[in-house]
Amino acid sequence: MSKLSFASSRLVNPPGIEPVITEAQLWAGLQRKVRFPTEFVPAITSCEVISDTGTKVRPSFPSRTTHTLTTHRGQVVRSVSILGGAAAREEVELHEYTIAYFDMPETGNRITNLVSYDEEDRLLLTFSFAGGIPGYDTAASGAARPSAKELNTRIGPAVEHTIQTIRKMLVDGKLA
Repeated sequence: MSKLSFASSRLVNPPGIEPVITEAQLWAGLQRKVRFPTEFVPAITSCEVISDTGTKVRPSFPSRTTHTLTTHRGQVVRSVSILGGAAAREEVELHEYTIAYFDMPETGNRITNLVSYDEEDRLLLTFSFAGGIPGYDTAASGAARPSAKELNTRIGPAVEHTIQTIRKMLVDGKLA
């Protein structure tokens, strides 16, 4: 069985929610998430940015073991432990106002944060996982693929948490 891939989208501004998040504010929040992931992802405990070219960031996450990171110009490199797993190198690439790619070359995983609009021009945020989802190892265990509902129930709250964190940062004056 292949590694799981899945995507989950959430409406950024459901009816009645305040403050309304603009596309620019959402993007500013996602940029902050790249540079300060501990504010958004509870499983990540620390991050050091090694290199930041504006569209490419080199963060480094300490792990329980000593790692020597080899960085290459133009790459985003960080060592991240997700859900208590072993540390993995991650490269982050930003495409303004639309997409952030989080690539893990060692595992083949790619997480994408995508800003888009639905058919009614409502702002959406989507997280997609390709080549594996942290916490699900059906390839190794031989377990059946979880249902779309189960995966959406697992990934959707992470999208919602990011939106809620950005909204709180706007209220607290941490984002403009």
